[in-house]
Amino acid sequence: MRIKIRSTERNFNLWLPTRLFLNPVSAAICVKVVNNQKFIGSEAQSLLSINNENRELSHSAMCKLFRTVRKSRRLLQGQPLVSVNSADGEVVEIWI
Repeated sequence: MRIKIRSTERNFNLWLPTRLFLNPVSAAICVKVVNNQKFIGSEAQSLLSINNENRELSHSAMCKLFRTVRKSRRLLQGQPLVSVNSADGEVVEIWI
């Protein structure tokens, strides 16, 4: 995973192993946080609940999501996963 931040003052590059963040242990942590309703705002709760039912996210679904994100590297073919431009001219890009 590469995180690149470009601004008029500084350029910052951070290289991190993708498996460090997209692994079964971090999937378990994400599931725990998502399913714990007190940490999520009311807007996010309405997005996460389907038909206003309280459905919990499973660990296997989160692992499947992480696998898909890791495989997206081949699909993107060198394009960033996320690219954000601010009004000040700062650019943040994340590659998998």
